[in-house]
Amino acid sequence: MLNRGQVHQQTWDTIYKLAATGEVPALHRIFRIGKARAWSPEALLEQMQLAVTGKYRPTSFEKWEYDLAAVIYELGGDGALHALHQSPFLFPCRQTVVKHRQDFKLRVTVGKVKISDIYHNIEVMFKDIQPSHRRVGITLMMDEIATDGRMCYLSDTDECGGLCEHATERFPSMKIGDNLEVIHAIATAVRAGEIHIGQEVFVAAFARNDTLDYSAKPVLVFPTCKSGTAQSSALIIEQLSQAWRLSPFGERLHGPVWSIASDGDPKRRPALYLQCMTRELKPDDTLFCHLGDLPGLNLMTGPNLETHDLDYKHNFKRVCKLFCSREGILVNKTIINKDLLWQWLERLEGVDWSDDTLFSLLNPKSTTTQNLDSLLNPKDPQDVPRAIKLLVMVSELRNLPTSNFDPSELETHRALSLLGEMLNALVEPFINPSLTLPQQITSLVKFSFISCALYTKHEHSFMPSHLYSDLQSMVKTAVFRVAHTLDLDPDLGVLLCLLGDDSLEVLFGRSWMVGGHKPNFGVDEVVQRFSSCVRLSKLYLEYPHWERKPRRLKLVRNRDFDHLTPRCWKPSSVAASS
Repeated sequence: MLNRGQVHQQTWDTIYKLAATGEVPALHRIFRIGKARAWSPEALLEQMQLAVTGKYRPTSFEKWEYDLAAVIYELGGDGALHALHQSPFLFPCRQTVVKHRQDFKLRVTVGKVKISDIYHNIEVMFKDIQPSHRRVGITLMMDEIATDGRMCYLSDTDECGGLCEHATERFPSMKIGDNLEVIHAIATAVRAGEIHIGQEVFVAAFARNDTLDYSAKPVLVFPTCKSGTAQSSALIIEQLSQAWRLSPFGERLHGPVWSIASDGDPKRRPALYLQCMTRELKPDDTLFCHLGDLPGLNLMTGPNLETHDLDYKHNFKRVCKLFCSREGILVNKTIINKDLLWQWLERLEGVDWSDDTLFSLLNPKSTTTQNLDSLLNPKDPQDVPRAIKLLVMVSELRNLPTSNFDPSELETHRALSLLGEMLNALVEPFINPSLTLPQQITSLVKFSFISCALYTKHEHSFMPSHLYSDLQSMVKTAVFRVAHTLDLDPDLGVLLCLLGDDSLEVLFGRSWMVGGHKPNFGVDEVVQRFSSCVRLSKLYLEYPHWERKPRRLKLVRNRDFDHLTPRCWKPSSVAASS
């Protein structure tokens, strides 16, 4: 009996020593299998020794192991996964992971937009739901992403992809078939200039207005030359809306479309008006009890009470572009342009320039003149943090002491103060997470009335009509979103940071990231990257601790304002609080 106990002890000592070497592949998996199969210590030791020599490779992977391998493959590629497959962790190999990456396979639309393609993609993207799933409002968003403008073969449908949507006028079918006749005909037509290859890819996506699952999921992808009309854009929007309403995985499962968002494309803007300004809210509509008595609110909506929304970050950049022009804007007989702002911004004291531009980071002792030059003469007009910095600084001019101003300066300062009040009311709801929902809506309504008064007085001298209408549409959508939420579920949150199409821009950014920041790719690779991004979003929802959160996002730097998400909003944002 004693000898047997000593042998047993020696066996466990050997197991501990072998485990401590770190050379046993998939040690945790061996122990799990051993427990499930009731192995003896001797059998466990034998399997560990076989694993060290490579004669036993435990492959009874659990779901989290497949999922983690998929995340590593999406982010690090085949090389990263291969290294971990050969490591003591013994991750699943690429061939194994590929079998678990067959979800979210998008269908590319070739030629004219077909509602069947949208219907198929809605099912692929939205059929899986989380355990805590509930119906919320939906945003339909549209934008384009640049490609390298080349042809490709779509194996799923046996079609030739890459031509713009107008190529169907010359080739009703892009099917390849059993020979190369179609390819030769297309090549001849491209060389002759009869048809051309799309240089961008149009992407339409639906996104849930949810505190957790708010990522954009694409449902329509096709190459485009952007030479369509407002009527053709309106038709695409209508097809998207109909597909969402008809699909059992659309409105019935996830919720109705509340807003249609875009980036301000000049041909899409009139299409949005055609779609979302067709009927006026009536007393028998469910939203009328919340909105009918609000003075000055435009009650025109789409056929299903949807409104159009132009992205607020794009609007910020466009306002700054207007300030940085020599023409500027007119406010109460004062022309506010780049030169005037330069003179007045120099008077601000205590401005923190330490973390705004690359120039400031590389030149910590730069002068105020150099900093203002980088602010008012930007090399990158698309820099959102710079735009927010400029808007915030202009709004701060209203707080300058006026005791030493002469009459001319007082008149100019009054105009700048009025403009500053308007800009503060515009920007604050989107960059101050401490605001409650009523405070956010009150601020936006304040901006709406001030801008309306100035536009009524100065018309185009204040700002272009399309920019003014886009800003007012944004405020209108914010107010309607509160009413929609009250009607659907008053306990749901209303997150104004989800206005616009920023979720789609995030999808584009991730698609570049998973491709190793490769700037050029074809339409076939676009859908593969989109599938990877949606897969990552799904896995991050299931394993939120896997996603790397910004460690330095403390909202004390202007750069942070471009990365605000629903988790940054701390006060209650439920609709019932409004």
